[in-house]
Amino acid sequence: MTRTLSFSVVVACNDDQVLATCIRRSPDLAFAREFVVKRDFASAGLAYNAGLAETTGEVVLFVHQDVYLPPGWLSTMATNVEILTRHKPNWGVLGVFGVNAAGARVGHLYSTGLKGVAGQPFQEPVEIVSLDEVVLILRRNSGLSFDERLPGFHHYGTDICLEAVRNGKSAFAFDGFCLHNTNGIVWLPWAFWGSYAYMRNKWRKQLPVLTNILPITRFAWPVLNYFLRNAWSSFRKTRWIGRRQSDPVELFQTLIQNGQINALPRRPERAAAPN
Repeated sequence: MTRTLSFSVVVACNDDQVLATCIRRSPDLAFAREFVVKRDFASAGLAYNAGLAETTGEVVLFVHQDVYLPPGWLSTMATNVEILTRHKPNWGVLGVFGVNAAGARVGHLYSTGLKGVAGQPFQEPVEIVSLDEVVLILRRNSGLSFDERLPGFHHYGTDICLEAVRNGKSAFAFDGFCLHNTNGIVWLPWAFWGSYAYMRNKWRKQLPVLTNILPITRFAWPVLNYFLRNAWSSFRKTRWIGRRQSDPVELFQTLIQNGQINALPRRPERAAAPN
């Protein structure tokens, strides 16, 4: 890094124990200019925009309460921000897991819900069309904010990427390996389908819209396929669901000892240009 990056953190919280045992234990976040926790909001857009208004960092991290960012994560993020600022100064949004225009998933994290590593290490930032909400980073002077009419806590990562493009900005994923200490699910909740319907209507002229979970399309074939596949898996009992661990720091160390992950996040070369 050529200089210290000024950053703030915003977390929407509905479980103080998860907050304390996961994101609060991320060592690099001690250097945040502000750490804002928003409670009792009806949607991510309302919570995150309220947090955005309270912060002053050059970039703002919107992070799930059940995420653990390992030591060295801040340096990796700052290096990627520096690369983007140099080579893609119109960037607006950055995340750790997304989908590119070809439909390929780009990212690198460990999910307890999935009981394994999702994605793989990669070098420079990659331009994407949609981001997972687990970690989102907004450049403050991009002028971007979240859609407060989008209901609940789903699809706002996809929506902010689409808003970025509509406003002449771009969105990227970087190898900011983290641990998502979450409970797995068998069926997507009803709230997911409410935000899915909203997105389908809002972005109807851009359909299909790719996401990490299901593409948003004019017709309902991906949704029907999801329900058929899930029903078959449930009937055959072939789906194993992971559970949140009590100590993500200990889990992280175990993953290192078992050789499943590296001790430090991957840092790109400063001279590298993003894809």
